[in-house]
Amino acid sequence: MRGRQYSSDGRLPERELQELVDLLALRLYQDMGRRAYALTRLDVAELVEPYISDLVPEDRRMIPWLIWDLLQEGMEIELSV
Repeated sequence: MRGRQYSSDGRLPERELQELVDLLALRLYQDMGRRAYALTRLDVAELVEPYISDLVPEDRRMIPWLIWDLLQEGMEIELSV
């Protein structure tokens, strides 16, 4: 990814990390609909692994947690309306 050249430790810059998390969460929701809300963090990690396998280990561990959290927030918003 383009941002890696600006990082001294190989991690994605925060803005690019958040953009990737947003895109992957959106993709999961588009593919699964409300069933995405029932995914565990391990499920999310397995589903996104092919898309993040080239990232540094710390980013690979963080991304599924951030996606899962975003899906949980989406569920709270959608179900509270």
